Amino acid sequence: MSIHLGILAGLQSEARCLSGSAYTVALSGARLDGARRAAQTLVAGGATHLLSFGLAGGLDPALPPGTLLLPQRLLTPDGRSIPVDTAWHARARALLAPLHPIASPMVGTDDAIATAAAKAALFARTGASAVDMESHVLAAAAPQLPLLILRVVADSAEDALPPAALVGIKPDGSTDLTAVLRSALRQPGQIPALMRLGKAAAKAEATLRAAVRLGGLTTILE
Repeated sequence: MSIHLGILAGLQSEARCLSGSAYTVALSGARLDGARRAAQTLVAGGATHLLSFGLAGGLDPALPPGTLLLPQRLLTPDGRSIPVDTAWHARARALLAPLHPIASPMVGTDDAIATAAAKAALFARTGASAVDMESHVLAAAAPQLPLLILRVVADSAEDALPPAALVGIKPDGSTDLTAVLRSALRQPGQIPALMRLGKAAAKAEATLRAAVRLGGLTTILE
């Protein structure tokens, strides 16, 4: 069977961690409607395998920024548990072993989990290691297709997302610098948290690039 890998990510910065052209990438812009459109684009374009790729918010306090996540199952907002493709996961876990991927469940949400208190509550309720806004949408778009989730913790369980981070993403997944600066000027007290988040995201993206180099996404599928 000819393999056509469809990759859903949220941000252009995440997509830049990929290399090569043997797959199709669609971006959500960190929006629920954007994730739905992007997922449908991948399925309509003939994807045979679906990969959710990018950053995630940490829920488990033991996981620092830069931790590679390769969950065996995904918890949905309505309480279902969706397994990823077993054989694909096993191959990926073997290839990515030097990065010590975490296989515990992740959870999907329709809205950003922005505060440490909200993260703690979600962790207590689900036991999930991390949260993202795309994986459950991708899984729902084509339940019949093999699914894999490769994510990296960016903001830790203790880190709140500053207001500028929540308004600073355009629908195409690029950074809205004007919105970030405007928010920072209105609330300058968030600047240290914004800088910490930027450093954490850079560390997480370095892990994403290392994962791509180690496995080569098409190699994972062979």
